[in-house]
Order: sequence, then structure tokens, then C-alpha cells
Amino acid sequence: MKKVLIYKPGMRRDPSVGELPNIGMAILAAEFEANGWEARVVDHQMAPKPNVEEGLTILKEYKPDLLCISLVTFEWVLPVTHKIMNLANHLNIPVWVGGPHSTAFHDIMAKDERITKVVNGEVDGQLQEVFKSNEKVVVLPRPKSFTTPNFTLTDDYEKIGLYPLFTSRGCKYKCNFCAATVTHGNILRNRTLDDVWKELDSIEEKLPGIHTIWVIDDDFITNFDHAMEFCRGFEERGYREKYEIKVINVRADRLHDEFLDWLKRMGIKQLSIGMESADKEVFRRIGKGEKLDTVKDAILKLQSWGITPWLNMIIGLPYDSKEAHKNSLNWVASLPKPKVVQWLIYAPFRGTRAYDHYVKMGAIEDGYIPGFQSEYQQIPQEGFFDIPGFDRYEQRIAQLEAYLKCESPILIMNDAEVRKLCKKHNMMDLYKEWRANAPIEEFVKKTVPDQVKRGRLDTSKMGDVDWDTRDQNRQREVYEIDH
Repeated sequence: MKKVLIYKPGMRRDPSVGELPNIGMAILAAEFEANGWEARVVDHQMAPKPNVEEGLTILKEYKPDLLCISLVTFEWVLPVTHKIMNLANHLNIPVWVGGPHSTAFHDIMAKDERITKVVNGEVDGQLQEVFKSNEKVVVLPRPKSFTTPNFTLTDDYEKIGLYPLFTSRGCKYKCNFCAATVTHGNILRNRTLDDVWKELDSIEEKLPGIHTIWVIDDDFITNFDHAMEFCRGFEERGYREKYEIKVINVRADRLHDEFLDWLKRMGIKQLSIGMESADKEVFRRIGKGEKLDTVKDAILKLQSWGITPWLNMIIGLPYDSKEAHKNSLNWVASLPKPKVVQWLIYAPFRGTRAYDHYVKMGAIEDGYIPGFQSEYQQIPQEGFFDIPGFDRYEQRIAQLEAYLKCESPILIMNDAEVRKLCKKHNMMDLYKEWRANAPIEEFVKKTVPDQVKRGRLDTSKMGDVDWDTRDQNRQREVYEIDH
């Protein structure tokens, strides 16, 4: 029996502390297994410290007949990615590369002599087509079926607590910045729910550590009838008694009462709404196909149902500017509480219209690979590239102001730098207001220990914050402003 190693490079994932396992790799492993191969998945994504030697050791000891590497774009620049390809070449092991980076950069990757095949597309039911193809770049059509992932082929699968679930793929909308429409397409493809129930029925025995199901669809409730059939089935078939359920993201214009009632019965306290910008012109140009008033109504509706809206905002989208960002920030800051707001720096994905926009204006060159969104202790971060009239540093200060005005507690993890920047840019009054009103104590108690456990934080370098949440007296002292 031939062996395949399916590898996510460079960073050890610990599923016991709340990381979603990579579903694409588990689908590919199931495909290989169905075709008579022994498959092993080593999923190293989402932890903080690149581990070069571990992946190399596994490759040498496992001695697979084929190495498949799954990459998001940023992972292409990790040294371990290239070291493991070099080692595979030295050991005469063929190398296939897939994932979002291969979709976006397949033409450039085709020139890399270390790579045997670049797989562009979803492999569900189509693995034999990859084997049969004589082309180095294999472009797969959208699959007609969904392959059930096999997470038991992943190292440490017994520790997995969160389970990613597709009930559909694709999105009919055409937001100009969105990578999902490049990777999964602009056609909403619903999965047969009988297959979904079979998948959920199987995990209790195979993955006893699962406690939460995450619905990760690109566009879950656009086909409202299909979504509600799943929601009712999840409840009626008794899965609610076994698992907590979360939904990754929804559109504001589809939040009907029937869905909100189900969310409330499921105990879902927080829901993410795709928004990105609240400047009217930027919002119109990114092509979301809805109106700001619709989004505001949805936010207020969620709050009235006892669900906290989580807004994902992006700084640096096409046609963004310092003035447009101010408009967006003021709109979001004026929303009533409770709310959670995350301000991200735009990282363009090749193949989107937004990427092409910035190439055309000369802000980036074709082939540009953005950096990685900073961890909490590095926020605020500079923009990935200069936009005319809104350079990288200005984007950093815009992010700082946005997090202060939206009372985000994450800034406490970089408090010394935040104070320094606030003094430099005359924002100390805003800093004082943030320090008084942001839920810092709750954040330090709940989030920081989890981040430390994951290995993402070295609290010895965190400045004046006492991270021992058991010492309440010291905790109160810490929150006083230190000039």
C-alpha cells in the first residue's frame, strides 16, 4: 500500500485548546484512503512558533510515496515550506501543492522545479483526475459531490474539540475583496442533508472529544430554506443535546426571525456579520449587494434578540482613505452596545478584483504576497502596503484609533506601545476613556490564559500588565493609567 503525507507547514496546531482542524486536508485524506492509499495528515497551522525540524523529521521517518502540501498564501514564505520541499526532492518523493495559495498563484508555482503538481480546485470525488492529468497545473472543475472529511487520519485527532462542517460551498455574491469566491466560486452549492446527518452521526464514535460543531459555509443562509432545514434537523435529531453549535458568518439581509429564534434556542450568544466598511462609497464599491441601512437594522435586531453582533471591519479596501475610514469608524462607534468589533488590515488575495485594482494603480506588483495579520500583542500593525493618501503608518494609527473608540480590550496586550503612540498622536484623552470603559479585566481573565496555553504569548515581555488573574488586588492596580 502506498503512503501519502498530507502536510500543513511550519506551525504546530494544538486542537485541545480550541483550534479548528483543517477540513480540506481531511477531505483529501479521505479521498486517498478511498483510492487505496495509507494517508497521514500533519496539520501544523495556527500556532505561533514555526517548527522546522518536526516536519522534516516526520517526512524522513514516515517515508511516504507522495508529499502533499496545503498552503494558505502566507505559508509560502515560511522557511519550513521550502526546507521540506527540498528534503522531499532529495529523497525523490514527488511533491503536490494545493490550498488557497495554489489557486491564486498556480501560474507562478508551475515554474518551481521542486513541485510535481499544482492542484487548483476542490478535490472532492476528483482525485483520479489529478493522477490521470499530464499537466503540471491541474485545474479541477467545481465538484458535483461533497467528500466527507476523515479527521481520524490527522495526528492527535483524539484531542480535536471543534468540528468544522460544510452544509454548502460557494457564494452567489461577488464582493471584490473576497478570497472565498476565488477558492469556492460564485455558485452556491448545497450539500444533501442526508450526507450531513451521516457525517454528524459518525463523529460521536470516531471523535469522542468533539464538543462544538462549527458551520463554516461561505454563504450559509442565502438559501434560507436549505439552511433552516439543517437548523431544524440539527435540533430534531438530538445533536443539540450532544454538541454546542456555532455559525461562522452570515449576511445581514438574511436575518429572518425564524433563524434568529433558532439561534436563541441553540444558546448562540454572538454572531459575526460580514460588513468590512461603513463608508457609503467604499461599501458600495466592494460589491456586497446590500445597503448600510440593512446592516444597521440587522445589528439592532440581533441585539434585540439578545445576540451580540461581531463586526469584521477592514482598513485599506479599494477606495479607502483616511477620510473614508473616519466615516466608517464613526458609523460603527455610534452603534449601541453590546457589540464586538474587529479591525483588520487588508491583505489582498490574488484573483480578486480588489487585488487587480491595486496592481493597476501601482500600489502592489502582480505576484505580491501580503504578510500575516498580527497577533494581539502586536496590534496596532502597519498596513501591508502604501495606498496613495493612506500609507502603511497611517493605516496603523487608524487601526489604533478604531480599537480605542470601539473599546477593544486587546490593546492591553501591547499597552506600552499603545501609550507611546497615543502620546505621540494626541490621543491620551481617548486612551483614558478606553482604559476606563473597555472590558479589560474580563479579557485578561478569559482570553489571555488561553492564548498563553496555545503558546501564542510570552507574558514576560508584555510590559506592566499583571497576567496572574488570581491576584485581584494587583489586577485593579494594573488598570490605573501610568503616564
